[in-house]
Amino acid sequence: MNLRKLILLCFLGLLSCEKDDICLEGTPGTPRMIVLFKDYNDPSELKAVNELTIKGLNQESNYQTFSGDSLAVPLRNNFDITQYKLVLDTDTEKQTSDSLQINHKQFDIYINRACGYKSNYIFGKPPYYLLTQGNGWIKSIAMIKDTITDEKSSHLVIYH
Repeated sequence: MNLRKLILLCFLGLLSCEKDDICLEGTPGTPRMIVLFKDYNDPSELKAVNELTIKGLNQESNYQTFSGDSLAVPLRNNFDITQYKLVLDTDTEKQTSDSLQINHKQFDIYINRACGYKSNYIFGKPPYYLLTQGNGWIKSIAMIKDTITDEKSSHLVIYH
């Protein structure tokens, strides 16, 4: 008799699950900021960076080391600013670095009970601020899109 009750209880438990109890893979989450790297002397041309190390300011560990012409980086969702130190290894065995502050406002969108919320961002005014001035490797920065709602298009371009 106890076995029948256990089987019935398990069966009822399985039937009580709703489709929003499971966050499906592929459900869009909080998007990262897409940064393009372009040639300062020829702004229409992409220019890859090699061995770029990205570190959050006031953070102990590096976020990642990257080589390529575009990059996706997360923005902080507990502050209205995100600060990164971008260290570029050059061919001359020297490192040059710049620190960048991204100003943003966050707005959350409820997805469902299982997935919770995702954050989207709107760039603040000014959208960015180069914290280091002078001999860094970044020559100029431009905003491409003022909102970050997905990772399908670029949001910021860095000319170097």
